[in-house]
Amino acid sequence: MAKTKQSMEKPIWLKMSEEELKKIIVELAGKYQPAQIGLVLRDQYGVPTTKIFGKKLAVYLKEAGIDTKAELKNVEAKVERMKEHLKANVTDKIAKHKLQKAQSRAIKVRKYFEKRWF
Repeated sequence: MAKTKQSMEKPIWLKMSEEELKKIIVELAGKYQPAQIGLVLRDQYGVPTTKIFGKKLAVYLKEAGIDTKAELKNVEAKVERMKEHLKANVTDKIAKHKLQKAQSRAIKVRKYFEKRWF
């Protein structure tokens, strides 16, 4: 039996409009990363998913002009921390290998965002 996509209907307990949701998302974007915004919306505001209004969270953030490349920022920060560590600890071969892996991941994430976002 083939699975069909169920339409997302607004739950009866949710008294929030789409405009109110947009305002809350913009507020939360200043404090949290996108993955955490979804959890806060669910736990504190009772919004099971932003898809009930027809758009994903990333679309709301993009419409508001908010940069959602948190993963890229985190990877680049890790590379910088590892470089600083290696300046002080030149003979740390394990850290050197991990730096190479982190740089590789940074390149992959950068390419991903160039293709898929903005």
